[in-house]
Amino acid sequence: MRRSLSLVLGLLICALAQADGMPETPPAPVPPAQPAPPPATPSPWPLPDAQPVAYAVLIVSRERLDTGTGCDIDLYVQDQKVSRLQPEGEIALNLPPGQISLRLQTANSGLCHGGIEPLRAQSVTLRAGEVRKFRIANSESGLYLMQVSNGS
Repeated sequence: MRRSLSLVLGLLICALAQADGMPETPPAPVPPAQPAPPPATPSPWPLPDAQPVAYAVLIVSRERLDTGTGCDIDLYVQDQKVSRLQPEGEIALNLPPGQISLRLQTANSGLCHGGIEPLRAQSVTLRAGEVRKFRIANSESGLYLMQVSNGS
């Protein structure tokens, strides 16, 4: 009986201690704060684990009046229409490296019904990471893309 009385008394003391806000065990010590690492500064050198560029950039523009038409011009890449260029318009496309088929056609809208015109395709080979700029020009055989040197 004495044992059960001391057990009840011990439980009662623990319950009163918790009710008074006194913790049963002392709190664990808080570890000191670790100093924060210095902020990363941008490096002018490429990182060795950076992903290589897996595309080329093709820029097509109508920056000059070499087209001989005020009509909009549709640009096709791999026989898919990707853009309609208005006079003084420009587009930049990210394309996969390799052989790319390009085609230009006068847009058949408004007063610009060109009728039947030859659908001449040009082929361009692009390398990954390369930026190539072309300008739309016109010749006797129709519209074509003329490569622009990097200096102009």
